[in-house]
Amino acid sequence: MKRETKAWLIILTPFLVGLLLGILVGSCMSRGSRKAVQEEESRQEASDAVSEPETSSDTQIIIEDGEIEETVPEREKKEIIYGRKSLPYGKIFADLNDEHLAAAQRYGLKHTPKTRDDVNTGGLVEIKDNDYIKLWDLKYSVPYLTKSAAQELDIISRAFHDSLANHKLLNYKLVVSSVLRTDEDVAKLRRRNGNASANSAHCYGTTFDIANQRYWRDDEDIQDARMQPYELNKVMGEVLMDRKKQGKILCKYERNQHCFHITVCY
Repeated sequence: MKRETKAWLIILTPFLVGLLLGILVGSCMSRGSRKAVQEEESRQEASDAVSEPETSSDTQIIIEDGEIEETVPEREKKEIIYGRKSLPYGKIFADLNDEHLAAAQRYGLKHTPKTRDDVNTGGLVEIKDNDYIKLWDLKYSVPYLTKSAAQELDIISRAFHDSLANHKLLNYKLVVSSVLRTDEDVAKLRRRNGNASANSAHCYGTTFDIANQRYWRDDEDIQDARMQPYELNKVMGEVLMDRKKQGKILCKYERNQHCFHITVCY
């Protein structure tokens, strides 16, 4: 063997031996690592199987006493639509406040109560929650109306209820947001809202407000269908338009106060 060949063998032999050893050691370590990972995964699966019995999150849950209670996945509420166009409420129901006040003074109380202690209920009808209406946060009024105004509120609320039924819509109640106001109530309201009228038709017992952004449905949270206020306003608009054509009411669509402002004319 030539001297040059021996020199190359001497140089390359340690390098080749080291490379082979590195490959062997890496292979052994890789197999050991995979085995360790597999063993850890097996232990975790076994632990999970013991601590969490197999269940379906969509169909059942485990309760404390060990019994299984079936559950139904939450369903999105179905939107019910009344298939007609919205009315131009602001144009149709545009009776001015002066007209309301004149009608209230003609058909309502001759002496407006100064405080709630002055409310003489002998000539008034108390308004209560029933199958057709829901009173809502009467912070600046008391639940009383003249007999004719109470009668008209009942007519409107029943007509709304019947119209929903005739059109096969959901059953909602009207939300009454304001009724009779005393002078004291008006003063409190004006401190909160400077645009409120100092001489309000509400003081005569002939006037009430029905919310146009809120309608009431018993147990609505657990029902699987609902209607938006603007859909219900379509029905309410038809009812009020009919009563207005008959000359029974004045009505103003209050955008800022979110209500139908209604005064009875008999």
